[in-house]
Amino acid sequence: MEKFILQNESASDRLEQLKNSADKMEQFSYPRELSNGEIQELQSNLSQDMIFVDKEDQKLKVAKEVFKSATKPVKQNIAKNLQMIRSQVEEVSEEVYLLKDIEDGKMGYYSKEGVLVFERNLRPDEQQYSIQDHLRKAQ
Repeated sequence: MEKFILQNESASDRLEQLKNSADKMEQFSYPRELSNGEIQELQSNLSQDMIFVDKEDQKLKVAKEVFKSATKPVKQNIAKNLQMIRSQVEEVSEEVYLLKDIEDGKMGYYSKEGVLVFERNLRPDEQQYSIQDHLRKAQ
């Protein structure tokens, strides 16, 4: 079959002759080569679209940063509260009072409320009576 037909006819005449000569018509998809002008137009549209998407990405990035900065403290508070609910204890950092019990060989850590919050074995340097221990017992 010929590669090109009716090339000497106008576009409307060519279409009319093709319709009249065809055995049947159907919808069909096929690849068509693009002209240099079409390629340049597509490249131009592509670059404009890429610039637009980049600008929108920058806006999104800024919006995400604003969102993160607004929600970060709240999320940290939520995590802290969830941890306290799960463990049913609160981590407290405050001054405690250490009292040693030489008979049991233990060192007790007491809160300001007088509650024993931690207990450990005495270290070797704590196991000997000191002058302070003697004075405390005398009182």
